[in-house]
Amino acid sequence: MLNGDVGVATRNVCIMHTLERIAARFNEAGVPLMVLKGGALNLTLYERPDERPMGDLDLLVRIGDLARVVALLEELGCVPGEPLVREDFFPRFYYERDFSLGDIWPVRIDLHARPFRPLRYSRIVPEEAFWSRAEPVRIGQATFLAPAAEEMLIHLAAHSAIHGNGRSTWLRDIKRWVEGHARTLDWQRFVDTVESWGLTLPVRVGIKEAQRRFGNFCPDEVIRKLFGRRVSWRDRLALAQAPRDASHPVAHVTVDFLCTPGWRFSLEYLWAMAVPGREHMGQWYRWRHRGWLPAAHVLRILWPIVGRLPQIHDRFSKVDIRDGRAERNGVYARKDFQAGEVIARCRGRAVSIPTGAPGWEETRFGRTRRYEVRGRLACLDRSERPNAKLAGRELVALRPIRAREEITIGRSSGARERAGLNDPLAATSAA
Repeated sequence: MLNGDVGVATRNVCIMHTLERIAARFNEAGVPLMVLKGGALNLTLYERPDERPMGDLDLLVRIGDLARVVALLEELGCVPGEPLVREDFFPRFYYERDFSLGDIWPVRIDLHARPFRPLRYSRIVPEEAFWSRAEPVRIGQATFLAPAAEEMLIHLAAHSAIHGNGRSTWLRDIKRWVEGHARTLDWQRFVDTVESWGLTLPVRVGIKEAQRRFGNFCPDEVIRKLFGRRVSWRDRLALAQAPRDASHPVAHVTVDFLCTPGWRFSLEYLWAMAVPGREHMGQWYRWRHRGWLPAAHVLRILWPIVGRLPQIHDRFSKVDIRDGRAERNGVYARKDFQAGEVIARCRGRAVSIPTGAPGWEETRFGRTRRYEVRGRLACLDRSERPNAKLAGRELVALRPIRAREEITIGRSSGARERAGLNDPLAATSAA
C-alpha cells in the first residue's frame, strides 16, 4: 500500500472489527442485521482494505426490532448522537439515528429503520424492500445480511443521487458493482424492482452520473427502459431538494410536506417539526427556569433574525471563540458534547480556488462547489487527533468533548480533502 492509503486501511480495519462485534451480538440475540454501502462492499466486492474508504457503519434493521436493537447497541457501549426533533421522530418521520462506539478511535454507526431519505421514500418504498432476497455475508465468526445483487445496485445508485452524486467513491461503487456482477445481474428484475419501489428517478440519475464520470458500463437497453419510465413532479422536486436538505431547512420541510403521500401523515410531520420535544429544545436553550421551554420556542422561531446579531449569537452559542495559544484563536466547547452531536452550523462562502481554510463541498444539479467557513468558526484549528469534523455545514463531535475543551478538526490537503477524508480518525463522511 502507498503511504497515503495506510490511514484508509487502518480506519477500515477498525470499523470492520467493530462490525464483527456488533454482528456477533445480534447473531446471539437472533436479531436480523443488514449492512449497507461500505461495510458490505468491503467484504463482497473490494479485495484490499485500502481500496474503498469507510467513514461509518450503515446498519439496516426491521422497524419491529428497533427496541431490541437499541438495547443491544447500548449494551455494547454505543452512545446515541444528538437528540432528534421529537422522541417519536425516529423511525416515524426520519430514516436513521446515529450512535458512536469507542472513545479513542470512535466508530459512527448510522442505524437505519428505512434505507433512504427524503420522507417521500419512507412512504413509497415497501417496508420489506431489501429484506426478502437478502444474502448472508460472513465476517470472522459472525454473519450479517447484505442486499441481493440487483437490490444493492438500486441502493448504491439511489443513495448517490439523493446526496447529489457528491462523492466519486459512491459513483465508483456503482461501476465496480456492475462490473463485478456482470454475469449474474438479472437486469429485467432490476428494472421491475426499481419501478415497483418508486425509485426510477434517483436510480437513473445515479447511474447516469456514474457513466458520465467513468464511461458506459450498463446495457443500453436498461438505460432506455429506465429513461422510458414516467416520473412525477413530486419525484423531481423531492430529488432536487434532497442534496440541499442540511443547508436549507425551511425548503427541506416544505418539500417533504408537499411530496410525501398521505395528507394526514404530512400534517403530523409538519406539526412535529413546528413543535419539537423538550430534549431537542434543551439543545437550543441552556438555562433552566420555570418558563424555559416557551422561551426556547421563541428563540428558535426568531433565530433566523436574532441569530445574526453578534451579541445574541454569542450568548446562545454552544462554543466560545477565544485565545487558544498566544499566536492564534481557537474554538472551545461551552458544554459537554456526545459523539455524533452537532456542535454548530457554519456559515460559508463559495470559492473557486481553495485557500486552505476549513470547508466542505456541495453538489447541486451535477455541479460541485467548494465552500470555506466564514465568520467566527473560521479559526477552527486542525489536529492529528481531532475531536470533531465538518459534515457539510455542520460541525459534528467525533468523540465525547468536555466543556472548555478546544474543538479541532483533522488535517486535510489536496485529493484527500476533495474525497472528504481528513485523516484516519476523521474520515466519517465517506461511507
